[in-house]
Amino acid sequence: MSGGKCVVTPVCVTAVPAAGSFCGNGRKAYLEASYMADMQRSGSLSGLTEDEAKQFHGIFVTSFIVFTVIAIVAHILAWSWRPWL
Repeated sequence: MSGGKCVVTPVCVTAVPAAGSFCGNGRKAYLEASYMADMQRSGSLSGLTEDEAKQFHGIFVTSFIVFTVIAIVAHILAWSWRPWL
């Protein structure tokens, strides 16, 4: 708190309502945390290690295939109910 007024970011307000009292120096605190995270992880643009990137890719591909199958089934059922062409 500086001058009796706390700088609260939207993340503090929406994600953690009680974080308003812990917001500290606002942007400076965010930049310091970001810098420390960058120091711990290096090597790729995403900040993920190779194993984490492979895990994320596997989950993404599986989720995409499941979504596509559900969409195809929904289209077939909708077509059998009311053909649109």
